[in-house]
Amino acid sequence: MSNLPLSYRVVGQDDYMLEIAVDITGAYRVNDGDYTSHEPRSGTLTPPQMVHLLTLAERLGPARECAGPEGATGFMAQLTVGEGETARCFRFWEGDLDQEPDLAALVRALEVI
Repeated sequence: MSNLPLSYRVVGQDDYMLEIAVDITGAYRVNDGDYTSHEPRSGTLTPPQMVHLLTLAERLGPARECAGPEGATGFMAQLTVGEGETARCFRFWEGDLDQEPDLAALVRALEVI
């Protein structure tokens, strides 16, 4: 089971969205648009950053969905680990991340890239 690539996407409210992608080489792209529209940024992770992300991804276990509160439309997120038939997909409401410490750790690590 491969833990790369990593893809994280959350759509908030008021035109906020965040997309983070890390490929198998450690190259990343962050697109954090909102009403002011930030330019996407990209780079390459350091070896320690790669090890950290891979360790966190390994701890996630099987794919799962964590439904948000009834009627929630903002801040719904999707994290995809791996690709193809072995990809694990996690769908969740960002407000519930405190209930999912393993997901929270990886999401927070991605958000500080």
